[in-house]
Amino acid sequence: MSPLHFRRTLLVMALAVAAALGVATPAAAQFETPNRRFHDETSFPLDGRHRDLPCQSCHQDGVYQGTPNQCFDCHWVKRQDDRFRLQLGSECAQCHRSTAWSDTRWEHEAMTGMSLGGAHRLLSCQSCHMNDSFQMAQTDCVSCHLADYQATQAPSHLAAGFPTDCEACHRAGDTTFTQARFDHAAAFPLVGVHAQQLCATCHTGGVYAGTPSACVGCHLDDYQRTSMPSHIMAGFSTSCQDCHSPTAPSFSSGSQGFDHSAVFPLVGVHAQQLCASCHTGGVYAGTPRDCAGCHLQLYNATTSPSHSAAGFPTTCESCHRATDSLWTQGRFTHLFPITSGPHRTECVTCHQGGNFQAFTCLVCHKHSRSEMDDKHRNRPGYLYDSLACYSCHPNGKH
Repeated sequence: MSPLHFRRTLLVMALAVAAALGVATPAAAQFETPNRRFHDETSFPLDGRHRDLPCQSCHQDGVYQGTPNQCFDCHWVKRQDDRFRLQLGSECAQCHRSTAWSDTRWEHEAMTGMSLGGAHRLLSCQSCHMNDSFQMAQTDCVSCHLADYQATQAPSHLAAGFPTDCEACHRAGDTTFTQARFDHAAAFPLVGVHAQQLCATCHTGGVYAGTPSACVGCHLDDYQRTSMPSHIMAGFSTSCQDCHSPTAPSFSSGSQGFDHSAVFPLVGVHAQQLCASCHTGGVYAGTPRDCAGCHLQLYNATTSPSHSAAGFPTTCESCHRATDSLWTQGRFTHLFPITSGPHRTECVTCHQGGNFQAFTCLVCHKHSRSEMDDKHRNRPGYLYDSLACYSCHPNGKH
């Protein structure tokens, strides 16, 4: 008789005697589900799912000696439980816990260098690792999202010429594609009127690549049709920002951005004139900046004194100041004192004939009565001559 058969016979006899004597006996199930605490003292304590498994799940064919205690030996060598066929390695305990196969601890970023945030964390592994392939998975966005790139219509990424560097606008932590952001200021700051426009206003036809950033690239038509003043006839530069500020609420307020003082300060009478007074015919380019360029006719027409006959220079600023409110406010620093005493007289008294290049002293200082001769008696080098007078009396004094 075999030992197993012998034990079963003893069990049946014991149960029969107990039944005859009316003695309560444990259910037969107690023998089928023995206490497994003894396993904790072995080289493989039972925890988690292992504690609930039938013995034969690990001890196959009733063989207990030599049962492996390493995850790999049981779950791959004997059972081949890994559906990914060791693509993720053979150290099961690095990721799996004994509570369940799905109870894993695995950091995608630490193991692959790519963090799973936002929508990526909600996806199944096979969404990116198609056909259960983990070795060839790509980390650049477009390798997975090229179809999304091509299918997007608002705006059409393909027609707009957007780069396939998705991360330029999209973040891996976003929960949806619509959370994209683009730093427009890095390419062209949207301020003033620009901040109020629709994208299609500048990006016509849905094309974004190659959109000009220079003002004239979009506003050449505005430049050409402007008539007050005509920018073309005036010869204005097409560098719109010279006069117009991007923060201005309208084009008409842009002229405030032109610093006339940097070219020609508008002070005095000039500040009261219309633009057309100096920029005749609407021409601005080439307008002279020297006084005579605009005032030569006034120079020639002046008779009191006659500037041309007097030989005055055409550098008007020698006597006139831009801040003067009238032409008659001209001033001249006379080399000979004429502001007081007997020399304070009309210009023509000394500068006869309107010739200011020459002067005479002899009109007032008579020679006929021997006045000058008597005063200069015994003076060496004395001559009755205007230049001689000035050489000895440059200040008009004795």
